[in-house]
Amino acid sequence: MKRAALVTALFVGIGSFVAGAGAGRIPDARAVRACAAAGPYWPTMTLALYGRTAWVACKEQARIIRIALPSARRTAAVPLDGPVIAVAVGLGSVWALDSASTLYRLDGRAARVTKRIQLRAAAPYNIWIGAGAVWVADDQGARVLRISPVTNRVVPHIAVGDGPADMVFAGPRAWVLTHRDNTLFRIDTKTNAAPRLRAVAGADAAAERFAVLGDSLWITGRGVPLLEVDPDTGAIRRSIDIDGTGIDIVAAAGALWIPVRTADVDRTGFPTMTALRRVTAAGTVTTAVTARGRVDVHGLAAANGSIWIADNTSGFLYRLPT
Repeated sequence: MKRAALVTALFVGIGSFVAGAGAGRIPDARAVRACAAAGPYWPTMTLALYGRTAWVACKEQARIIRIALPSARRTAAVPLDGPVIAVAVGLGSVWALDSASTLYRLDGRAARVTKRIQLRAAAPYNIWIGAGAVWVADDQGARVLRISPVTNRVVPHIAVGDGPADMVFAGPRAWVLTHRDNTLFRIDTKTNAAPRLRAVAGADAAAERFAVLGDSLWITGRGVPLLEVDPDTGAIRRSIDIDGTGIDIVAAAGALWIPVRTADVDRTGFPTMTALRRVTAAGTVTTAVTARGRVDVHGLAAANGSIWIADNTSGFLYRLPT
């Protein structure tokens, strides 16, 4: 499973590309340390892309930074009130979430906070944009919160299973995957009804991430192979061996891109990547790149014909052509 790829790394800081201590971690990469602020647990949505701009959440520094991708220069840093665990872009704003359950709305051009929204979630986790709304998981509250961009209020709380971990959207529907009871829910975004479809993994696993490609949902996570799932019923159509377990997953250029870890790392829960796999809808698995040192995946995104990986342990933003 080999596929040649040129990898370039962008400096998440001030200055042009310069080889640094992490340059050998991905073949042919150049990198500079910056925003090494993941903290003692591992945020998973520290990267958001919009056009030729990246926003990176620097958790332990309690700020988000804006990077102009063509020049690899940091153009703004916005301090927040507490450790910031997620960032997203959409609906005309930048959105950031802190561990104290505050959702920040920012003017992206001015790089300033315009609104603080108190969510009162037991354990806020990640941000998604879809169906004309902003969504945040309440990990310990077994629900997702839907926030109106018009009123900046939660409307409403939607009950799902234990530990909502990821959401995807297609048309008027959304799906929620829970990582403690490994269950798939489908939300009608017009009515907010959220029927349970079915469990997709056993009690010894944690289904954590998924994506839409073609007419299927594709699920991965700790102790979980790549699963192709029927979006209407939740039935597993097939299981694909990707030689590891997926940390995250994104669909781009007609394929799935999955950073994978070894079984030993999987048991620890660390997001340390062994390789990046490319999987077609037909189930063909190839390796886009293999890491030669520690690369932690705290953010994964696809844009501008590239896959982007944020490593907030070492402070690198990597770009891989699709």
